[in-house]
Amino acid sequence: GSMGQQLMRRYRQWRTTREDRNSASTANEVSGDIVAIIFGCLPLKDIMRMRGVCKKWREAATKTFAPMTDFSVNNVVNYNAMRVMTITQPNLQQLSISNLGSGHKYIEGEDPEEYMARYTANCTTHDINIISNFRKPHRLNIDGAFMNGRYPTLFNFPLLEKLRISLCCNFKWELEMPSGFPSLRELDVE
Repeated sequence: GSMGQQLMRRYRQWRTTREDRNSASTANEVSGDIVAIIFGCLPLKDIMRMRGVCKKWREAATKTFAPMTDFSVNNVVNYNAMRVMTITQPNLQQLSISNLGSGHKYIEGEDPEEYMARYTANCTTHDINIISNFRKPHRLNIDGAFMNGRYPTLFNFPLLEKLRISLCCNFKWELEMPSGFPSLRELDVE
């Protein structure tokens, strides 16, 4: 299995056997901040698994800066996972937003194109603004996402270094909107 699964299995074995009382008390003394740093070396999937071990690890997972791996929201299952991750993994650093699939769209933004709003009225709607709950994204990629209008919440990430927007026909933005990205080094709009 993965490194995270092995780590969880060893922790559970240690927790149940507790033969060596000294090592047990030493392990319990490790601060949640140190556990969060260790979790930062694991893949995102394993960090999410570690949350189930104990309360200390759940809190550490919330503080963890996940490695710079891309989490792609390209279907409804991943959208629902992202909703959970805005709470459980708020320090996610890289995110890609794409089309959710046939019959699904993101909510209309400000000043949407009316003809497109009518055309997609029967689609299941999902709230894109929840990504504003991520505290520290460094990279955001919006590629082919079915969005209609202006979305100011997508332009308020002070640590964002790279923004890519492509194939988003009805996505509106204004030149002053990237001012919400004081750390922005790269802007790619197609």
